[in-house]
Amino acid sequence: MKKVGYANPAERTDEHGWRYVQLGSAEGRAGIVESADGLYLAVESPLMPLPSDGDLILPLMRALSEINMHIAGGARLGIKGEVVYIAVARPVVELRPNDFAECIHTVMAMADELDNPLIEKYGGTTKKRTASHKDT
Repeated sequence: MKKVGYANPAERTDEHGWRYVQLGSAEGRAGIVESADGLYLAVESPLMPLPSDGDLILPLMRALSEINMHIAGGARLGIKGEVVYIAVARPVVELRPNDFAECIHTVMAMADELDNPLIEKYGGTTKKRTASHKDT
């Protein structure tokens, strides 16, 4: 955290160990998560809520896929719940000391670069999203 500009990381750490970061208009978090096969550094930043306008979903998915095609390194775009994220997850055992700061910086710089244009083009709807299928 000190290498990405926070002199006192404890001030930006929650009770679960997530460290919160901000760069420009982007906010994100970084932490160590455990899975069945080991520990991972996870860095994620929400970019925008999914649009409620169904006509925007397909163009947004295409744009995200095209952006993913050109992202260098391990960062990627995806959807969690109703929100578009940019994230990276790297096995802790494979990380060198500078990789922690690099992962945080990469995700946050890309989030700051992508959030406003994506919101401008695909956001702005105010109606609540509804399920796209009928319950049977």
